[in-house]
Amino acid sequence: MPAYSGKAQPYLDAIAESVFASGFVRDWLIKGTPAASHYTGSSVLIEEQRAQRWQTRPTKQPFWANYWCGLDSRCTCRVPDSKGLESDAIFFFRNSAERVLAVHVEFKHPGERFGYGQPEAYPLRAACFAKTYPSRKTLNAHHDWTTVIFCGSETASDPRLKNFERVIYHSEAAKVIEAYPNGY
Repeated sequence: MPAYSGKAQPYLDAIAESVFASGFVRDWLIKGTPAASHYTGSSVLIEEQRAQRWQTRPTKQPFWANYWCGLDSRCTCRVPDSKGLESDAIFFFRNSAERVLAVHVEFKHPGERFGYGQPEAYPLRAACFAKTYPSRKTLNAHHDWTTVIFCGSETASDPRLKNFERVIYHSEAAKVIEAYPNGY
């Protein structure tokens, strides 16, 4: 059985490809979030993000994937005693007012459970990154943030979903993202 990232990567690749190629998908991704009113119609910072993330060397994962908080136990971007230290993907959008939004994306396979503190850590990390990006050499400057999760509809009753500003079920994603893999 492939490692987690190998199983999730085809879905994340399809999401990224669509976000980079389509304004419609970018708008859909943030639909219903507080950021939508200011960032609908935004451009995406593909080359700026790649240059920032890869300024030293390319990462093993794509430049938009696996942003880590750090392994310091004092990190305020996570729930104490949790292992929730990374965002599966981050995409940066620039609006007409030159403000930048960081869209933090989590991906869960159908039936996959959250780790302890994982959903609670997403908004903590997003808020922390928006304040600390100057000290994080691989993170683009940004003013605002939002959190999005792609998951199975069986997760709908999990009250921890409230930690994400946008919940997208795999069935919805498959209708909007052409290359979204089947098998969700």
